[in-house]
Amino acid sequence: MLKNSRSRRGLAAVAGAAALALTLIGCSGGGGSSEPAPEHDLGKPVAGEIKEGALKGVTLTFAGSGGIFQDGQTEALWNPFAKASGATFNQDAFDAGKLKAMVDSGNVSWDIVNTTQFDTARGCGTLYEEYDMSKVDTSKVPEGTITDKCMVPQILYGLVVVYNTEKFGDNPPTSAADFFDTKKFPGKRTVSQSTYVDPQTVEFALTAQGKDVKNLKVDDIEGAFDMYKDLGDNVIGWTTGAQAQQQLEAGEAVMGLVWSGRGYGAAAAGAPVAPMWDEWMIMVDSNGIPKGVKDKDAAFAAVNYSLGAEQQAKMTELTSYGGVNVDAKPNLDDTLAKWMTTEHLDTGIAPNVDFWVENYDALAAAWAGWATGN
Repeated sequence: MLKNSRSRRGLAAVAGAAALALTLIGCSGGGGSSEPAPEHDLGKPVAGEIKEGALKGVTLTFAGSGGIFQDGQTEALWNPFAKASGATFNQDAFDAGKLKAMVDSGNVSWDIVNTTQFDTARGCGTLYEEYDMSKVDTSKVPEGTITDKCMVPQILYGLVVVYNTEKFGDNPPTSAADFFDTKKFPGKRTVSQSTYVDPQTVEFALTAQGKDVKNLKVDDIEGAFDMYKDLGDNVIGWTTGAQAQQQLEAGEAVMGLVWSGRGYGAAAAGAPVAPMWDEWMIMVDSNGIPKGVKDKDAAFAAVNYSLGAEQQAKMTELTSYGGVNVDAKPNLDDTLAKWMTTEHLDTGIAPNVDFWVENYDALAAAWAGWATGN
């Protein structure tokens, strides 16, 4: 089950560099509510738990990426929270421009949003509130997945090499460098050229060069895109996750550097594809709390509830995305089990979030050239 095109993993194609630039604008600070925050008797936080009726009369809104993914979150996380806490829990569609407008006006109507670890890091303190970690139980969250003060992880997934087993089943790729080796592995590759600026696509190419993503330099960025450009006619682009999946299903590409959920979607649809778990890029989505939210404690309580093992297991079953509780035990069919990123964290490469926040302008400029073919 997959996220739809409103997700940042499947952004609708936007023509032209000017439109692309809209996604690259830095975030300014915003005002908050002048009303005092409500007080609640919530007790010590335990992931997956909430005092019965503790938030009766409270209304919360989650802004997510829509489609099957948000439906799965609603069923696994937010509806059970509403029932247990007594709160009313509404759903909306996340839009970065709308979030900024809310924060700038001081009229924030969202309480929790589905965004990325890079977005919360870039907007921490300006677009997003810092978490009070005394009010959220993160003891079962996988190590290394909390990457800034304004996020708690929501899902784990990955940017992985997906290869055609009919072409390479007897000799599969085993490294990032193999993706770029068209002599040993002939055929077309598909790579993101969406309008979303994706640091992990860059880190993958640098890994293929033998570089350590923990020690990057600004000059490395252009060299990463040169790797993709040097593939020439052997590289094709995808602008949405759905397109990437279709290219794999149709055999247009014998390899793809795609989101793990889209690789799974192709496999579930019957395509002869498999994931490469060597040198894959770990991706994390954030639960972000918008700056100026009216009831932070209620938002913290909802996120805390969503981190429970039972909740995370059900979310994985409904969405195909990896949960963020190490004790979660989802019931997986054989196909989904092969694509579950949480089973392969030891071979995954975590992003250098601090580097990309500091050097976002250089990344964005290079990505704009790549995405528009210039």
